[in-house]
Amino acid sequence: MNHLTDEALNEYLDNELPNRAEAELHLSQCADCAARLTALQTLFDEIESLPELALSKHLAAPFTRRDAGFALPTWLKLTATLQAALALVILVIAAPFVTNMLPAIQAPSMSDMFLQLQSQWMAWLDRLSSFHFPSLPSIAMPDISSIMLMLILAGVSFLWLIGNGLLLRNQR
Repeated sequence: MNHLTDEALNEYLDNELPNRAEAELHLSQCADCAARLTALQTLFDEIESLPELALSKHLAAPFTRRDAGFALPTWLKLTATLQAALALVILVIAAPFVTNMLPAIQAPSMSDMFLQLQSQWMAWLDRLSSFHFPSLPSIAMPDISSIMLMLILAGVSFLWLIGNGLLLRNQR
């Protein structure tokens, strides 16, 4: 027998269950689901009966901006405006020189750019296919038992935790 889920029971209590008649039939036959529905209804009734309490501390205060009327200083606004005006004047002065140079500049066609891209890709693939990793010199590893290795790792981890605790101690 499939029991009703907690979600279905909540929807039943909120009168939002699409197959309400099916749920009522199941509740009339299943004592477990009926008991869960009664417990859920009791819980909701108890929550509704709780008094409304005002918070003793405004929880959003640390996250909200205290100075809602924040504005940039006048000197900074003036500096930014003058810089923008100067940049505009320089663009207007430089525009004739740039337009005179444009006919001398020839843009490559799309097929030329594609051929260049294809040749660079093929050269990269050739270099990649001929690449060999250098061999590493062999290093003699000391013979350490697994228990000794676990003790070393535990000691290093403990020292790391102590060190971080000391570093972060005054950060609160």
